[in-house]
Amino acid sequence: MKIAVISDIHGNLEALTSVFELLDQQGVDRTLCLGDVVGYGPDPGACLSQIQDRCDVIVAGNHEHAVLDLLDLDYFNPIARQATLWTRSQLDEEQLEYIRSWPLVHHETDFSIVHGSLDQPDLFDYIQTTWDAHLSFQQLQTPVCFIGHSHVPVSFLLSDVIRYNTDALVELQEGLQAIVNVGSVGQPRDGNPAASLVIYQPEERRIERFRVKYDIEAVQQKIRQSGLPEFLAERLAEGR
Repeated sequence: MKIAVISDIHGNLEALTSVFELLDQQGVDRTLCLGDVVGYGPDPGACLSQIQDRCDVIVAGNHEHAVLDLLDLDYFNPIARQATLWTRSQLDEEQLEYIRSWPLVHHETDFSIVHGSLDQPDLFDYIQTTWDAHLSFQQLQTPVCFIGHSHVPVSFLLSDVIRYNTDALVELQEGLQAIVNVGSVGQPRDGNPAASLVIYQPEERRIERFRVKYDIEAVQQKIRQSGLPEFLAERLAEGR
């Protein structure tokens, strides 16, 4: 069994398409999505359509809640607010109802998924420190929890203490729990502009990270043509 886990597509159709091409090559059995399919990027509707076709479990991110007016726009900086209002204008009622159906958290025997944090998931807090991870580990009842939100791929590992690393391979030894940030498909922020995702093999207790190059210039051109802020185009090439 191979389970792909993706997050933070942010309306970047070119990145998402390239990721799905990789997943087809890898022969994955399931694909999970951790939210923020929309927001920032120029193709929210097309990305939603692909996610609906290809993903069997999706949880909601803060950008979905903002588009649905379930999250105060004061939560965002001015660029994110502008992008949210633009995105809201691009989606029809059927698409809005579709994202409204997404839960905040999903649990199965081998894993849990959430956009931000298992600790009060509706607040969309970031897990960036070992203390942040500690709060979620207190809620974690499965071997691993997959998260997104920060756009930075990192793993927090709990045995006797909490450690973290950015290794491309995580092996879940007996007695070990992990919180794994899968990074971002559509807007990486770790200095690497390539789309980020993981593939999880629960029987082998193995999690592998992948990076996928895509046509960044095509997305930048769409962003500029749409009237979205220039910064959203510039940051893609820099992975920030």
